[in-house]
Amino acid sequence: MGGATERLSVRFAADAASVPGARRFVVDGLTSWGRVDLADQAELVASELTSNAALHADARFMYLTLDADGGPMIRVGVEDDGAVGVEAVQPLTMAATEGFLDWSDQAATGRGLAIVAMLSKEWGVEATALGKRVWADLVDPDAVHAVRDPTRVGTPAGAGPASDLPPDWALVRLADCPVELSLRQDRHLDELIRELQLMAVDHGNPQSQEVADQLRDLLATPAPARVTGRRAAEQARAEGQAHVDVEMAMPRAFSALIPQLRDAVRRADQLCEDGHLLALASPPEVRTLRSWMAHQIITQAAHAQGPISWLEWDDRVWPDDL
Repeated sequence: MGGATERLSVRFAADAASVPGARRFVVDGLTSWGRVDLADQAELVASELTSNAALHADARFMYLTLDADGGPMIRVGVEDDGAVGVEAVQPLTMAATEGFLDWSDQAATGRGLAIVAMLSKEWGVEATALGKRVWADLVDPDAVHAVRDPTRVGTPAGAGPASDLPPDWALVRLADCPVELSLRQDRHLDELIRELQLMAVDHGNPQSQEVADQLRDLLATPAPARVTGRRAAEQARAEGQAHVDVEMAMPRAFSALIPQLRDAVRRADQLCEDGHLLALASPPEVRTLRSWMAHQIITQAAHAQGPISWLEWDDRVWPDDL
């Protein structure tokens, strides 16, 4: 592919929870380019490539790119920083299965790569400074190609850490995020949800079940951003950092969920304080951190404002109309 004129790129955690975000990114990106004709193909290719990176690459992060050269072709690429090399990128073929290609019995990675090959005019893999990158060129939404091995030379440079997003997406930066406190509040939220669900099952407590369901549903949509933020904090802790700038790409519409999530967590904390749950309510420092995170997501994603760092935050009361 020569001289790409447009590129969109995003970083996700190499985790299965990121795959829905990858699919949405591709659809939103192609829609913004007026290329909805290839959206279904590209969504499936992105799903397979990011699933492989998440499940089989031993990676921390993956970088999804869309490239357009002004012609009919769109390139979907996924780069990962894992230890599994380019030799692992091999589709299952008729020959490899002695003439029987039973999708339901094949390993997920081989099956997914065979689908990528069938949808792509060309596809390939290259080693990069981070790890490896797999790409697929899409041209005709109705074409079905033979399953064949990937091209292993001639691909462009890897995606790197840049994020050039579709118009309806935002890159939220949590500046100077406190690493240990961030991981602590994430664990506490998971613990709250687990206990709410257990209490509802053991005691038939409809209030606990309602709050648990609300929290689970509200957290499902922004899960790709949440797991990317958690992975960044885990990496920073492993490197001995006390604070880190956490960048999370997300559709701007996600910001509308934040007040609902804030209210659901408050309801869960009230159940703790009233003695209905064994878990402790969120301590003051965790509540302050969540208030800062919520404020930053809303102001940056919905209102395109700049970040306020954690070190500058004074636990201000922010208006309900944010």
